[in-house]
Amino acid sequence: MSVKLRNLFMITFLVVFMSVAVPVMAASFEGVYNYAYNLRGPEGWEEHRVDSGFIVRSGVISSDPPALSGSVDSSGEAVFTGPSPYGGGSATFTGVIRSDGSGDGSYVDGQGLTGNWAVQRVSGGGSDWASLLLDVMYSFSFIGEFFGLSGTTAASVGAAAVITVVVFTGVILSSIGKGGRGSKRKEYPGFHSRGEYEASQPDSPSGIQGSPASPIGVPPPPQSPPVGITDTIPGLPSGLNLRSDWGPRSVLIDWDELQYDRDRYTLEGYDVIQLKYDGSGTTPTRRTVERLTPENRRWNTLFDQTYRWNTGGDIQGYRIDAVFREINSDSPRFLRVGETSYSPY
Repeated sequence: MSVKLRNLFMITFLVVFMSVAVPVMAASFEGVYNYAYNLRGPEGWEEHRVDSGFIVRSGVISSDPPALSGSVDSSGEAVFTGPSPYGGGSATFTGVIRSDGSGDGSYVDGQGLTGNWAVQRVSGGGSDWASLLLDVMYSFSFIGEFFGLSGTTAASVGAAAVITVVVFTGVILSSIGKGGRGSKRKEYPGFHSRGEYEASQPDSPSGIQGSPASPIGVPPPPQSPPVGITDTIPGLPSGLNLRSDWGPRSVLIDWDELQYDRDRYTLEGYDVIQLKYDGSGTTPTRRTVERLTPENRRWNTLFDQTYRWNTGGDIQGYRIDAVFREINSDSPRFLRVGETSYSPY
């Protein structure tokens, strides 16, 4: 084996080794974090903070005081549970924690009430140089994704592929430059660069009318459909009696004035929830696009229909939820009465 070839193999081995070792070193999410979350209160969005209240040890998420319980995997995907910020029951929190010590996500509780959370590390964690290398490696993750990989694995394979191509190209150019007189130049096929990876991403949720912007963002809708009332509850209506007029790229929805026991409940308003195929799966994603006042009886919007089913962009329908608050409950208790109008196109 020639010296040049032996050196090439050594360089390739080091590239692959570092592609595996660096993520392990840098993707350490150990540490203590400042924790913040928001919720929709009587005056709009409220933010609450718990300094040094969020803890990660060996991939296990906990809190001080004890309340949260969950885990974060090697790619930073975090899932944990804890008391609902709205009170009365528990909530599921999902999101991502990054190698730079920041993190954020959303939560939804058993009543379908939502909000956002965020963390910022104040102590612990991996070294800065390893975090920087990890960020560079993740810039090549689209190559790994092309072969069906994801997360750290996609970043490692992508970085290894790019550096290996660069090394081989350097060796090839060096061999061509040093070719002897009369030697036949060997033709090598050009490397065709892969086009930009296009992935359908969910639209950013719009703001809630009449509510101040939250420092940690407007919360997305619950991933599961809001649970409407199927059994009649005394004092609340059984439905909204939706009427809709669908066009190819527009819809107008109106409903009846609701009759309910005003001594037991207050009508907080109406949530307009969009059902849209965003490319993340075969079922539509639900997100709250607008909060209407209790006086509203109709709503309309324009939208783009791609007719690509679940590959990104199609609207399945819109749901209108009337949100009631029980007046005499010890803790805030919200009930929803909703109906969905589906697109005929």
